[in-house]
Amino acid sequence: MIYFCWVTIGKALIWNFGFGFMNKLPFELVERKLIFKQKAKIKKLKAKTAAELLNAGLIIIDKPSGPKSIQVGNRIRSLLEQPKVGHAGTLDPMVTGVLPIGVGKGVKVLSLMSKAGKVYEGRMHIHKAVTKAQVLDAFAKFTGKIEQLPPRISAVARKLRTREIYWLTLKKFKGKDVEFEVGCEAGTYIRKLCHDMGEYLKTGGHMAELRRLQAGPFKIKGSVTLEQVQKNYSKYLQTKKDAYIRKIILPLERGAEHLPKVYVDVGVAERIKHGSPVFTPGVLAYTSDLHKDKEVAVFDTNSNLLAIGIAQLDAREMEKAQKGMAVKTDVVLI
Repeated sequence: MIYFCWVTIGKALIWNFGFGFMNKLPFELVERKLIFKQKAKIKKLKAKTAAELLNAGLIIIDKPSGPKSIQVGNRIRSLLEQPKVGHAGTLDPMVTGVLPIGVGKGVKVLSLMSKAGKVYEGRMHIHKAVTKAQVLDAFAKFTGKIEQLPPRISAVARKLRTREIYWLTLKKFKGKDVEFEVGCEAGTYIRKLCHDMGEYLKTGGHMAELRRLQAGPFKIKGSVTLEQVQKNYSKYLQTKKDAYIRKIILPLERGAEHLPKVYVDVGVAERIKHGSPVFTPGVLAYTSDLHKDKEVAVFDTNSNLLAIGIAQLDAREMEKAQKGMAVKTDVVLI
């Protein structure tokens, strides 16, 4: 099946026939290279034990229709007998799909997913008949930078704000129902998007169904159900085999996959533990997408996530810098 949509690359509006290769969130389009500042060997992350994952992990739940996001989090807390559990972003009760859950220290990286781009598939019901051409026109109108007034019932202040729609794909159009896929900036209200497109069409319209396919680096394909969490945790208690926990809990490092990275030596890791920033002499390697004043993930040479911070230099400046602060640490994870 061929889909039709408009996508934005930079400031250009481009027609996409929907073969799938263009529908990527901004961070997925970044070409990232590892640059060594000093001689070092960066190892792959070792498999975490069940105890480590339960103390600092992420569960990507495929949220069912019905419960509130907070109720899903509470269910996980009860199932895993873990006091510290939180969720990234909020899905309305009727909305299904990707809901990242943090366990233990994993709660500290949830804001990274809340601020990352999202992908949804949904169904908009139009109140009066329109043509396919009119629908595609509305999609083009609402692709790129748009202004949204949050719904009356929302978790944020109700004032006009700008959000970016990366793509809007028409998947199916039958009668007054429009099935679509949308890639958007964090904080975009899809319910409001459907309402606004209905107003633009002068027919009225509302969101009838919605499913989140992706939140930051996490996609629906890698999600688990509440039933799977319960089943695997029960088997872990019976057998004490780490494999059962690894099936449902990811290491918190996965939550920083989409961020630029800085790697430091053992001595620096110890200082970070006590709240110290990262100074350039302690930087062993970094990725080419490092940008000043943007979030960066700090790792040791074993690829353990040590902290989230704000880069004080971009990649070009890092290459030449011999002294000064490289990363101002914000969230310490060791």
